[in-house]
Amino acid sequence: MNPLIRLSDVRVVLGERVILENIGFELAPGETVALIGPNGAGKTTLLRVLLGLLPYHGGMVQVLGKAPHQMTRADRKQIGYVPQALQFDRTMPLLVRELLQAILGDAFRRREQLQQVLQAVDAVHLLDREVRALSGGELQRVVIAGALATQPKLLLLDEPATGIDLGTRLHFYDLIEELRTAHGVGILIVSHDLSIVSRYATRVVCIHHRLICQGTPQEVLQMPMMEQLYGHPVAVYHHHEEG
Repeated sequence: MNPLIRLSDVRVVLGERVILENIGFELAPGETVALIGPNGAGKTTLLRVLLGLLPYHGGMVQVLGKAPHQMTRADRKQIGYVPQALQFDRTMPLLVRELLQAILGDAFRRREQLQQVLQAVDAVHLLDREVRALSGGELQRVVIAGALATQPKLLLLDEPATGIDLGTRLHFYDLIEELRTAHGVGILIVSHDLSIVSRYATRVVCIHHRLICQGTPQEVLQMPMMEQLYGHPVAVYHHHEEG
């Protein structure tokens, strides 16, 4: 089965500063790979490279079997992306349903479709709200719903649950776990929440401008270098299912 993401010896330079170098890993269908590292390590930069929003200056980058700049509009519809914060003019008198229609295009024009999109994140009640009246957590729910709506093959998630309450956050992660196990969706998630990483990731990749290590959550999170990178002890969170 071909990887959804394949990186080898990737190097990224912004201005005269080397942001990333010697980055290499793969992500297969049905995997959740957590991308971790301290603030400023280059994690969001790497996601932007995968999306074709930033150039890379060495190595090989393939997404869905193609270099990012070769991806077609149809290819990009197979990728769901949730940024840390959606950048747009929050003063615009835009309704949530209008924002979703702008994100998703003509295939999602009917009200019933948009209600179903928001149902996935328990946010149907936001459909007719003005975007500028939403809290940060409410807006992030809408963005997440838009990313999931097209049933993507690949999800790129950059701290997706920022500002969302704990119950909704766990519901979201349970939802993407279902997409992974039932539909073979591949997921690359940037997260500082190591309890979420240890609970949901099948593999962890740690970077700090370069590739530091990769392996299972149990392997990576117990490595002595984690304490050095994060500046405090790091422990694996063990989730116990009831019953």
